[in-house]
Amino acid sequence: MFNNIDISERETAISNIACGRSRPENVSAADRQQPRAGQSVRGRPKNARWQGPGSGEVCEGGGAAFGELLRALRLARSLTLEGLAERSGVSARGIGDLERGRRASPQRRTVAALAEGLQLAHAERKQLLDAARARRAPEEYRATGVRSLPRSIDDFIGREKELAVLAELAELARVEGAPGQAVVVVVSGPPGVGKTNLALRAACQLEGRFPDGQLVVDLCGADEEAPTPAELILGLLRTLGVPNRDLLKAGPAGHPELYRRILADRRSLLLLDNARDEAQVRPLLPGTGSSMVMVTSRRMLTGLDNVHRLPICELSERESAAFLTSLVGSERASVDPPALADVAQRCGHLPLALRVVGNWLATRTGWTARRLADRLALEDRRLEALTAGDLCVTNAFDLSYRRLDTDAARMFRRLALVPGPDVSGGCAAQITGQDPFDAEDTLEELVEAGLLCADGSRYRLHDLLRLYARARLHAEEEPRDIDAARATMYRWLLETAVLAGRRCEFDHGDAFLTWEGTPELSDADEAAQWLQAEGLNWLAALRAAAAAGDHLLVVKVAEGLRGFSRSWIFWAHWPEVFGIAARSAQHLSGPDRGGGSTGD
Repeated sequence: MFNNIDISERETAISNIACGRSRPENVSAADRQQPRAGQSVRGRPKNARWQGPGSGEVCEGGGAAFGELLRALRLARSLTLEGLAERSGVSARGIGDLERGRRASPQRRTVAALAEGLQLAHAERKQLLDAARARRAPEEYRATGVRSLPRSIDDFIGREKELAVLAELAELARVEGAPGQAVVVVVSGPPGVGKTNLALRAACQLEGRFPDGQLVVDLCGADEEAPTPAELILGLLRTLGVPNRDLLKAGPAGHPELYRRILADRRSLLLLDNARDEAQVRPLLPGTGSSMVMVTSRRMLTGLDNVHRLPICELSERESAAFLTSLVGSERASVDPPALADVAQRCGHLPLALRVVGNWLATRTGWTARRLADRLALEDRRLEALTAGDLCVTNAFDLSYRRLDTDAARMFRRLALVPGPDVSGGCAAQITGQDPFDAEDTLEELVEAGLLCADGSRYRLHDLLRLYARARLHAEEEPRDIDAARATMYRWLLETAVLAGRRCEFDHGDAFLTWEGTPELSDADEAAQWLQAEGLNWLAALRAAAAAGDHLLVVKVAEGLRGFSRSWIFWAHWPEVFGIAARSAQHLSGPDRGGGSTGD
């Protein structure tokens, strides 16, 4: 009992119990059966540690700390379990379970009711609430994939809009709360775009809005054998302080329900990093409550329902310049800003690549930005140059590429053959030999995997991913197969350009739209749109045809586009188109007259 000590001694004793350091010597024999600090508590590791909110101290054995503090406060007021139950409205059995550490964590309203029943002063009420929060705080338990929030990223640059969106969603979680659904947001994007850094930055900024804790779970989605949802849930439950007795009682089949029930009463931030697919993520999403979940993945995770989506892409030119400046220092960055801009452009403004070159320059003071820019100008060696220590752009791309199926991997490699910045599904079908509908499905799979960007009906590879695809193409396919795929695509582009050009002419009807593989060109507007969208692609095919001596086809294309050229007069490449055609016409009329096999 505390009756024989003064108030200051009682507060000191209670404070010590809250941190598991000591206990009153005049408690009952049953009370002395509770383990002391440093001992294994309810099956937890002896090194389990967490910090009580507002205490400034790390308490050993936090599970026992709350129960011992509650018991001490009850005994100090000469209350039995039944007496406190009558005063607080909490069952005697429930109070006993809390004092013995049998319950996973006390709910806020339960702690408030107990504080009222005990008639606690402000200081004691705060100690009890802090101990309850500490009971919920993460242990240093090496659970599968789970870790506490790492330090903030000091050189994080940009993403203001994305951070603002995440802050709004965090506010939405607080406004909605239980019994509404927890807020879930999927942050997706290609490898190296900075998904994890964005989520960690947001978590640091939002820390104050989630007082019940923040957890980061590495789902290892790019690994050959990622942890299963069951393993991850068990790790989370242990990290959340659930006693082994409760885990055993629930059994593996009951762990998901136990996990959701615990999170339903908390306001926590959960970061599920590097998710493999929907099946891995879905069991980890809480149901009701005021928590927020951020999921990062290279995949878009389209199969998840009732989630917010935040796709991210490369940095802007301004953000890239600021990021490189933060890595190399303002003094070096100011020496040659145009060279630094060239470095950023040749990195495709990809954050991972920018960090690699920034670290490279920062550790090699003898290198100038211009020297590095010139080295990166060599496309065949650029990916090799984008390596600094254990940071390697190619490795990041490898992780996504090796998870593709056969059709998607072939499509990805052969997209490197497309000469222009983007491509249509019809054109992509030519390089793989697929049906147009199957080709479009394959392209969408690459979009889902984060290896391809989609803009309407057009698809685009990031510049560095294009170089990577080219390297895989030449490493995995025979030269004759590569040449055949390119020739098929070029022939299709030129044949379709002729048909589209004639379709733009009012006096040419549907009789020309019979060639297999021709896209739908139902009217002159659609034909003009196709010619403009594929302009750089069919122009490259025209150059290749002229270089190969297929002069008859070159002239045929120019002739078919003559009417269209008058409606798209501002395209800068018309002089080149008709210049090539004029030279091909000279070849056809000269003594060395010849022509390709694609003539009339």
